Amino acid sequence: MKLSENNVVKDSILFSGISPDEIEQLIIVLKAGKRRYQKGSYLISAGDPISVFGLLLSGAVQISMDDLDGHHIVMANVLPGATFAEAMVCSNVAESPICACATQDSSVLWFHGSALLSPTFYSDPLCARFGTNFIHAMADRSLRFNDRIQVLSKKSIREKLITFFSQQVYHQKSRNITLSMDRSAFADYLGVERTALSRELSKMRKAGMIDFHKNQFTLHHG
Repeated sequence: MKLSENNVVKDSILFSGISPDEIEQLIIVLKAGKRRYQKGSYLISAGDPISVFGLLLSGAVQISMDDLDGHHIVMANVLPGATFAEAMVCSNVAESPICACATQDSSVLWFHGSALLSPTFYSDPLCARFGTNFIHAMADRSLRFNDRIQVLSKKSIREKLITFFSQQVYHQKSRNITLSMDRSAFADYLGVERTALSRELSKMRKAGMIDFHKNQFTLHHG
């Protein structure tokens, strides 16, 4: 199957308004290639040189970094259809400050970013359209990062959870939501201890606010 026939590729912000034949042309220009990763594999490690950015086709990827004291900080969770590492490619970062790890078996379409940094790239109408979509994708990533900031700004675990669940209901268009991370990763994302998170989730279930089983959650009204 051609990459242009993949529904995630076709529906991606990157290829909005671009036909399958044009997608194939861009894949050649951007030297794009697909790669699979097993759960737990690192797609990017801190210190790696960065020349490519990814479009997640399937699975889930967690973006994280360690601070000076060695504390693990979850920056974002990437779902199919979203891009990552594009800002680093555009800023010509010599070494990656972040890690990207597959939290599920995943496949990624990697794009070489060097073409995007060339002024001649945008002289072609098709490439210029892709460039506009690329900017929109980066803006979308910024908005998702704002979601994380909103969560971290809350003081109590319950406030963090209510904010996070509200965001997920909006993004997933349902009160039945699925998380792409396990409980440990969820705690890291919220910036809390796993045991404290489990206690608060149990309290919220007892109060009739939520139901859950593993990474499946149902949010109740009220």
